[in-house]
Amino acid sequence: MAESDGNPERITVREREAGLRIEKLLSKHWPDRHWSYVQKVLRQSRVVCDGIPLQRGQAVWAGQRLEVLPAPSAAAPLPNRKLHVEVLHEDEHLAVVFKPCGRAVHPGPGHGSDTLLNGLIARFPELLELGEERSYGLVHRLDLETSGPLAVARTVAGYDGLIAAFRERRVEKRYWALVEGRLPGEGTVTTPVGGKDAETRYRVLERAGSCATVEAHPITGRTHQLRIHFAELGAPVLGDARHGAGLDDTTKRLGVSRLALHCERLAFAHPLSGEAIEVLRPVPKLLRRAWARAQASQGS
Repeated sequence: MAESDGNPERITVREREAGLRIEKLLSKHWPDRHWSYVQKVLRQSRVVCDGIPLQRGQAVWAGQRLEVLPAPSAAAPLPNRKLHVEVLHEDEHLAVVFKPCGRAVHPGPGHGSDTLLNGLIARFPELLELGEERSYGLVHRLDLETSGPLAVARTVAGYDGLIAAFRERRVEKRYWALVEGRLPGEGTVTTPVGGKDAETRYRVLERAGSCATVEAHPITGRTHQLRIHFAELGAPVLGDARHGAGLDDTTKRLGVSRLALHCERLAFAHPLSGEAIEVLRPVPKLLRRAWARAQASQGS
């Protein structure tokens, strides 16, 4: 990609691309890049036409000549050897690690060197060679308060293959959630998230009073998708301060001190070998105990 050598990358919009939103155009031109990279380039006002930055959501026209300016110099994430990274699967091209609740995936405001990525770079120094353009190997995210397995690429081939698998929805994710509210026994939610199509399939596992445990399969991977969709159903995830009641009387009664959302299964075909990879992570004890309390209080 031209921008990596310090020169702008030039893109001329083709006839068949006319009318696309700028982020869609960039994702088509950069099939090996994560969506978050496209968003970052636009957020940094690095996509310009005649010197004027394009905004997210802006449509392009045929023949329009765009320039993608080089990234501002930024220090790479620092390795943090004090952070323990639990590796659930590892091979030459990728790894699957456990992301605990409360651990940010990558550096950001309030999280400079205590993120999962800082620990990953200490464990797998080769991630630095992938650089910012390939998100230092990160191919998907989990919310700060969500726990579960996270796939990480260790090589360019691994990154490109995993990105394609996520984009083509060939990665299976199964979540467990403890929600409060009455919702149908099973269903599919298709409410858009952030202006983009989103789809979640779910089924209720058990009920106890106003609470229920739910198995959820996000078909798309939008930010906060499951939390938004369960709130849309009138049954927000317990402990969700943004889309629900946060830590309220119910969470105190059940001993829930975190978001009651956990990814318990991640499965995909290895992008190079084709080997079936399935990583399971049981629901944390704290959440299992909370559900036991909900059942006990219902029976008392």
